[in-house]
Amino acid sequence: MFSLKKSLESRGYIAHPIRLSEKSGHIITKASINGHTGRFIIDTGASATCINNALSHEFQLESESMNKQIGTASGSLTPQISHNNKMQLGAWTDEDCSLLTMDMSFINQALKAERMRAIQGLLGADFLIKSRAIIDYSGKNIYLKNIP
Repeated sequence: MFSLKKSLESRGYIAHPIRLSEKSGHIITKASINGHTGRFIIDTGASATCINNALSHEFQLESESMNKQIGTASGSLTPQISHNNKMQLGAWTDEDCSLLTMDMSFINQALKAERMRAIQGLLGADFLIKSRAIIDYSGKNIYLKNIP
């Protein structure tokens, strides 16, 4: 019988657990940024990985201003960017990760209204592409590949 896990692991992928929120349908996982662990939504519609700017100090982010606005679910805003960060999901690691920092209070307010716990950030398309991610909804894993 075919096993997705065995097939992907034989090609160098690493399984990392995800949780599918019954209330909101979000894909949620834990990730570590610069050694600090947080809860993140895997957002296939977000172009960039983002951290709540209120947590910049906690995640040891050194951010600088960007000269462009980005669109969000609540409108547009001007984020800051932080380079040279370490992101880790289980055994998968990115030693040179760039992240956007922005106000995520509107996301956490919406989650709170649904009686859900707050998140620290979003893992966006930049992460999904770089890690060659494959999401296995039924197996509740995301498969990631370390790129040399």
